[in-house]
Amino acid sequence: MNKETNQKLNLEGIERLLNQSMNGVHILFDNVTVAQILHKPTEELDFFNKEKITQIQELFSQLVQLSSGREKQNFLHSLPPEQYEILLRTYFHILDNSLLASNPPRH
Repeated sequence: MNKETNQKLNLEGIERLLNQSMNGVHILFDNVTVAQILHKPTEELDFFNKEKITQIQELFSQLVQLSSGREKQNFLHSLPPEQYEILLRTYFHILDNSLLASNPPRH
C-alpha cells in the first residue's frame, strides 16, 4: 500500500471515530479522564497559542498516521499528561465543531 492510500485510510479511520463519538461512544478516551480534563474550560488556559497550535498539529498528525484503534490508544497512553490533554481537547474541539456543522441551528 502506498503512502497516500495509507493516509487516506487513516483519515477515514479518524472520521469513523468521530462519527462514533458523535453518538457518545468515545473509543480512544475513557469517560472519567474526559470529564476531568474538560471540567476546566480552555478560556482559563492559554490553550490555543502559537506554540500549542504547532504541538497540536504534530500530535494530531502522529495520531492520524496510526492505523488501528489499539495503536491510537497505545500512542495516547504513552504521551505525557500535558500532551495527552492537548490531544484530548483538540479531538473534542473537532468533535464539537463537527456536531455543530452537521446540525445547523433552526429558526
